[in-house]
Amino acid sequence: MRKTELLKRFKAFCNGLKKTDRIALLHHSDPDGFCSGLITMKAIKKITGKLPEYISPYEYGNQEQADKLVRVTKRKKLNKLIVVDVGIDGGSNWKEMFVAFEEVLIIDHHKIYQDLNSKKVVFLKAKWFSKKDPAQYACSKLCFDLFNKIVDIKKTDWIASIGIFGDMSFRSWKSFVRKTVRESNFELELLCELLELIAATEVMAEHRMGTLLMEFYNAKSPRTLTKSVFCKYTKGLRKERDRLINGFTEKADYYPEKELFVYEIKTDREGIKSYVINEISTVLPNQTIVVIQDSGNSDLRISGRRQDYKVKINELMEKSVIGIPNSNAGGHIPAAAARIPKKYKAKFKKNLLRIAKKG
Repeated sequence: MRKTELLKRFKAFCNGLKKTDRIALLHHSDPDGFCSGLITMKAIKKITGKLPEYISPYEYGNQEQADKLVRVTKRKKLNKLIVVDVGIDGGSNWKEMFVAFEEVLIIDHHKIYQDLNSKKVVFLKAKWFSKKDPAQYACSKLCFDLFNKIVDIKKTDWIASIGIFGDMSFRSWKSFVRKTVRESNFELELLCELLELIAATEVMAEHRMGTLLMEFYNAKSPRTLTKSVFCKYTKGLRKERDRLINGFTEKADYYPEKELFVYEIKTDREGIKSYVINEISTVLPNQTIVVIQDSGNSDLRISGRRQDYKVKINELMEKSVIGIPNSNAGGHIPAAAARIPKKYKAKFKKNLLRIAKKG
């Protein structure tokens, strides 16, 4: 019943969109969020005949980005908001972000913290549409499935496939991805190459993600993107990622009684921790891995992983930031993140070691 009701509201939102609407689109900056935003852009263009007026990456709990949205909304007189791949219900600043909009659509696959559904807000979580673990239902695939109920965007299947790889969900969508590759007549390796292109730009030149998004949007075929000027960033990503991975064995602290590795890294490449920890976790799937990144600013960014699902990493991160002001945490059972003020690192580690347990 919940699924039927939500689909009805989703269709009403989409069918009610008009060319005169001024739409804002927020998407997470990682590859799955990037692909979710891209699929949404193509759907909105088919529905309204134009792209959203404002398109921007948004990181969970980022107050600066939330404040910017409020300013832009007033200046551009935006009246509809769409948010994809952001666990926005885990915080409280959504209230100030939503206030100026007539209607809001949220499509997400993270843990449900609050049900934001209201007369004004259409709030769709993967958990309500599939029995799959939400972490495995990549948001780009969810956007692909939902918007195809409104307009024909089946040719964005390759974009959804990149998002699936980006969120390590291939095992749940093997048949979909292989069908996409077969019918599109290109190799699986091409999707992996484009995934790395998105990741490299996010890490090495985050300020240019909007330009890359439009390049993907306008691409006549996925193959043309292998000649993108953004490909120059992949070498830098590999070099920095490999440097940090190579330091893991020597520098990470290991707590065998908790099956826990804590690895502190220093690099000004925002976002690289996710790619470092993904590689480490692939090799050590039955261990809890926590990477703490110091980027040289006032906050520490933290990622946690465990691939065997024996420890709920999202709950581990959430509990580890309790009592730490201006912090946030959330994510999936096998993969989650947190952000804390740097001065509370010792408190975070104390909480983590107290709460962490053997799988």
